[in-house]
Amino acid sequence: MAKSPEVVQQYLEEVEAAAEDILSDRQEIITLDRRRNTNREALRQLAGDGGAGKTGDSRMWICVGNMFLRMPTGFVKNSIEKEQKHLDSEINNLRNGLHTKVNLLNDLEHKQATVGTSLKPLSPEEWQAVRQDSGR
Repeated sequence: MAKSPEVVQQYLEEVEAAAEDILSDRQEIITLDRRRNTNREALRQLAGDGGAGKTGDSRMWICVGNMFLRMPTGFVKNSIEKEQKHLDSEINNLRNGLHTKVNLLNDLEHKQATVGTSLKPLSPEEWQAVRQDSGR
């Protein structure tokens, strides 16, 4: 039995929308990860000798958008650390949502679910139980 062109077109649109959603989430993860790495480099520089500058003052220049501002070093460090935590949680949320979107796409394409995408790491309590069972 042949399917009507409208049904086929609707099916293809659903598959294309699901695939596009997955690709956009992956690109967003890459973008956020690059920003997180840049922040990590900045925190590393602040922790080293380049943090407050050679003169010993507690203010530093930072670039915000297209402006340079002179801010206290402690405030800059705290701001970057807060942004790091926010980026970590946002990346984790996108990665967790990506698993369900990939499984939805597989369902639409009538494929088997991807094995191992719903794995979760062991909690500290579970690791302790594993260590006790293995005699460590």
